[in-house]
Amino acid sequence: MKKAPSKTAERHRRLSKEIERHNHDYYVLDNPTISDSEYDAVFRELKDLESAYPGLRTEASPSQRIGAPPSSGFKKVRRDTKMMSLDNTYDPEEVEDFVRRVNELAGPEAAPTYMVEPKLDGASVELFYRDGVFVQGLTRGDGTTGEDVTTNLRTVRSLPLRIDAGGEVTVRGEIFIHRSDLEKINRERESEGLNLFANPRNAAAGSLRLLDSRQSAKRPLRIFLYELVSGGPGFNEHGKALTWMKEAGLPVHGMEKACSTLPEIKRSLEYFETRRFSFPFEIDGAVIKVNEYAYREELGSTARAPRWAVAYKFEAEQAETVLERIDVQVGRTGVLTPVAILEPVHLSGTTVSRASLHNADEVARKDPRPGDRVIIEKAGEIIPQVVKVVPAEKERGGSFTMPGSCPSCGARTVRIEDEVAVRCPNRQACPAQKKGAVVHYARRGAMDINHLGPSVVDQLVDNELIRDIGDLYALREDEVAGLEHFGEKSARNLIDAINASRRGRSFAQFINGLGIPLVGEVAAREIAAYFGDIAGLLKKALELSREDLAEELAAKDGIGPKIAESVSAYISERGTRKVLKKLSEARIEFEEVEPQRGALAGLSFCATGTLSKPRARIYAEIRSHGGLVHENIRKSTRYLVAGENTGKRKIEKARSLGLSIITEKELYELMGENRP
Repeated sequence: MKKAPSKTAERHRRLSKEIERHNHDYYVLDNPTISDSEYDAVFRELKDLESAYPGLRTEASPSQRIGAPPSSGFKKVRRDTKMMSLDNTYDPEEVEDFVRRVNELAGPEAAPTYMVEPKLDGASVELFYRDGVFVQGLTRGDGTTGEDVTTNLRTVRSLPLRIDAGGEVTVRGEIFIHRSDLEKINRERESEGLNLFANPRNAAAGSLRLLDSRQSAKRPLRIFLYELVSGGPGFNEHGKALTWMKEAGLPVHGMEKACSTLPEIKRSLEYFETRRFSFPFEIDGAVIKVNEYAYREELGSTARAPRWAVAYKFEAEQAETVLERIDVQVGRTGVLTPVAILEPVHLSGTTVSRASLHNADEVARKDPRPGDRVIIEKAGEIIPQVVKVVPAEKERGGSFTMPGSCPSCGARTVRIEDEVAVRCPNRQACPAQKKGAVVHYARRGAMDINHLGPSVVDQLVDNELIRDIGDLYALREDEVAGLEHFGEKSARNLIDAINASRRGRSFAQFINGLGIPLVGEVAAREIAAYFGDIAGLLKKALELSREDLAEELAAKDGIGPKIAESVSAYISERGTRKVLKKLSEARIEFEEVEPQRGALAGLSFCATGTLSKPRARIYAEIRSHGGLVHENIRKSTRYLVAGENTGKRKIEKARSLGLSIITEKELYELMGENRP
């Protein structure tokens, strides 16, 4: 390999440093000092030098931010110092208790000071530098062991690949995405028929864990570092360490506030809470940390969290607007859901014009009518919902009633005894249900088909290219290319994605994708084990009557009589069997999936009430830690995770079955994370 002359090597070094400085100006300071064309010219010169002298191309070069070919998975790495979670509180009085405990433990003559910092809502990471060069990055994982996402982190332009520091340096921070960047990503995903990201946190975490780092490089990920774990010249205070990190070239937000007293801490918390939506990124609270390292060491930690820090979480923001009308949408299972159509209002950093009214009983209780003012908030910072109705002073119109016929297909609606939901029974022919079934089949957790989002499915069904999920595998490129916003390339991408789902999926994912009422991911695994494959499913459906199949399924552990009846009813339908026959002919090759392991292995959970995030996300986290999820309470359920507004009947049933009733915080403690 030809060695670069000393002048060329020096020029390469200067160009690398200049590019990193411009990256810092643009992605950290939001203050670019050169135009895009000038930046491109500098970057082009750097790449030309590396083409002529490949020895200049090291892992620390800015040219290495483009990503690498897909990997088969992330390596697990055990860290030397546990990456702990923080204790959380929503109560100002608990902040006072925290400060009092710190002062008492520090001693009567001590005078600990504090730092209050914004709590960024993203994905936590730990970075390692050796002799100034970035060498490794890990996710939080379970605190002790994280996943090696070094290749993906190299694509984050605000993360310096080289810093002004010798020896070994370990720092921790948060990967995040600006709200405006998320809106742009979601517009692109919608046009491609992909599922949208619910919030910047999901987008950041998902982008960080893409197996193809070239795709990560396309995402506008950013990073702020908030803690020096080890290295540097040695400090006695957190504030001094942050200053050194900034001087070394590490991206810090610089928004921390030094406090000496409780009133100062409260003013800082109020500052961040009142300005939370003025920042370009999401914050869901503020972190209060003891500043002096000597006091931190004296205070120590529990098994899960340091005693020298606490996270103060902000309450969900509410907004008031006017109810224009109430529409009804039909879901994939035929359930009719009333939706409030609102005068657009700004809430939690986004414009909201629709909010859920849940069901007919909820509408009857709140009695919203057009012209009323309504209070809305986002449940778990994601789904807008109406929490209060302020009746209009003028004469109001009549109360809302659920329609007697389906707004999608016109079929007469039904309400099953003991159920809140009003349903359309026309599952095979109702356009809304057909579309919902296809979207559900294609979603992550089921058959995971990219480019097959709601807008694409609408066109496929409306143009009669498909009638059900069984028709997906017979689609042709030329048929798809004729749809709106489709061309040859996008049509090929969709067909390739559909064909890719013929392999690499488990039979449990397939069962989950069928969208059988009452069947979630856990029940799908039990049902998949019972039938074995599509042929086995069809064989049982032909051999057994609906009643006998239900009885045989109910005898299997983890299924239960209601799910068994739902499965047997679904399979017994003539239309279902036709769809299953098409899917059988599609030659889908199922793979076995290795069972989950983790802190919750062998434990089963059911969640109820209002939680800090959607129940599906809570269940996903339980499964990721090896736990089992029961969507309804059973005798074999071990824990009931009870949120706010949990019904008394649910609590009484749980107690009668001997379940342990725990809070969401206690659930995370079982996971070893201690964070709602």
